[in-house]
Amino acid sequence: MDPKNFRNISTGVKAIKIIAFGEWHAFKQNKGLLLSMAMGPLITYGLLVLSLNTSLGQVKIDDVTVLYKQYALTGILTFFMTTQMSQAMYRATIDKEYGLLALKFLNGIQPWHYLVGMNCFPIIGLLFQCFILLLLGLVSGGIYKVSLFLLAILVVIVSLGFWTSLGILLSTKITTYEKRDIVMTLIFSPVSYAAPTLYVFSDDLPLIVRILTMINPLTYQLQAIRTVAFGSFDVTVLIIDFLLTLGMMFIAQCVLCKIPLKLSTR
Repeated sequence: MDPKNFRNISTGVKAIKIIAFGEWHAFKQNKGLLLSMAMGPLITYGLLVLSLNTSLGQVKIDDVTVLYKQYALTGILTFFMTTQMSQAMYRATIDKEYGLLALKFLNGIQPWHYLVGMNCFPIIGLLFQCFILLLLGLVSGGIYKVSLFLLAILVVIVSLGFWTSLGILLSTKITTYEKRDIVMTLIFSPVSYAAPTLYVFSDDLPLIVRILTMINPLTYQLQAIRTVAFGSFDVTVLIIDFLLTLGMMFIAQCVLCKIPLKLSTR
């Protein structure tokens, strides 16, 4: 094999299955992680949102009036995306640190195969958290319509591709788990709250909040989720959400195509 051309070797679409299987196996080995994932919806919805709902009442969105807890429940779905992005960063950091990424590319796995396959771990975790949230919503009346909620989860999965790709992209520059935690704390935690997840966007908000909201990709992903969850089905919003994910995956692929393949740990 010519070492200069190994990046051009491809095992085909089955490479996605190979990566996904490895991520599924890794997920099964981290059963303790399920407990921390379950705490997310229990705390944010079970404690915070249901408490706020007693004083905030109703919200009007896209000419549809819903209860605050139904509005905020869809916002909590986006918290799951940024949480699962951390898992993608963790998995990609391991691959890069121990030379597994180089081995995968050497064996014909192309960057876009890698990006798609690496979504397996986050998607499984996301679906688990969505299931917990669905149960809580059904018990408390926080689900607008179950059928629309299930459709909205498909939009969440599409949006998740943006964040997992961004996480993998950032992992190419992150060499330690400590740096990963710093990035998540200082950047992506504020991003989650700078979008109208638990509050309603209005012109009365402080200017800095309005600016952060408008430049935050999570804002437009929230619009896509809510337009489905509440039955509006704004096609333009859904297309924007899809293009955001596609664009981030393209950028991540370009970076992975040129990343130096070397061990971070010796």
